[in-house]
Amino acid sequence: MKTYLEGSKIETTTIGDTQIPRLIMGIHPYDGCSYQNEQRDDINFKAFNQVGRVTQVLRYAVEEAGITTAQIDHMLPQLDRLHLQAIWETEQLTNTQIGLIAYILIPITLDGELVAYSNRAHSTFFAHNENLGGQEFCDKIRQDAIVGYNLGGGALVSPATVPPYTTEEAARFEIDYDILEGYLGFFAGCDIQIADPGAEIDLLAMTGRFDLIRDYLAFLRRRFKTVITSVHHAGVTLPLLETEDIPVDGYLTTVNQPGTFMFPTREIALDAIRQVQKPVIAIKPMAGGRYLGHKAFEFVFEEARVAASMFGMGTLYQVEATTRAATAVLQAA
Repeated sequence: MKTYLEGSKIETTTIGDTQIPRLIMGIHPYDGCSYQNEQRDDINFKAFNQVGRVTQVLRYAVEEAGITTAQIDHMLPQLDRLHLQAIWETEQLTNTQIGLIAYILIPITLDGELVAYSNRAHSTFFAHNENLGGQEFCDKIRQDAIVGYNLGGGALVSPATVPPYTTEEAARFEIDYDILEGYLGFFAGCDIQIADPGAEIDLLAMTGRFDLIRDYLAFLRRRFKTVITSVHHAGVTLPLLETEDIPVDGYLTTVNQPGTFMFPTREIALDAIRQVQKPVIAIKPMAGGRYLGHKAFEFVFEEARVAASMFGMGTLYQVEATTRAATAVLQAA
């Protein structure tokens, strides 16, 4: 079987000690997430609720486009197991290894309760973004299409409605390594090239718990050669991680021309991304399906100057169009 590097037709970049192609297959919408609306989620579920349908698209990406690296996840076990099975079947059909970037949640607890996706965590994010981005951030988050999708019709959480975590409470944060072992068990048998701690790093950084970040990264490095981290609030979190010299090999964060899901504002986030000393992998380059074609990848590679880009997959037609656009931009660069 060819390695993912031998099978790639895409130029590579180096992150830590690992060489990866500059184009990476994302997991959406195979995990049910469209970033559009519930109706689109339902359509995607019906389109991709069988392994063979996902395998068909992955096989095209590998054989025709030469994209041989993919993100994997454990957050939605039923669909994520289907995705892992499709990756394995694609490897057998193409005789080509698919390199894997594993997204791994960080189980942060406060007094025994998981807090990373709590309303108080979101209020903490809002407070730090507002402090840096001011009214421009407040206006942006209320209009952001992906935020609206994530809320699903619910109310936006802010310090005006929910109190952020206090310094005293943050001092009691812990990482539950027993839960983490369960997360890692989901990937048993997978040859993971890059481990990607979840965007819970934002909460730990904003509350000053760099000690927990370092402990967590040290734990992962005993198992994985290359460790990056996801960041969902680049303008706030990246400077904090860089100032603290947190030992990650790179970052994975949202980059797209409209600035969708880039916080606190597009320009502040872009400035932070351009200032970091480590490679950046862009996610959501097409703004959740709202900014398509060559222009999407021209922005992330030529304007934002990222090392690599991960993009959502979808139907065979969608992936054909996206891979043609993305590879053309890279070839012209």
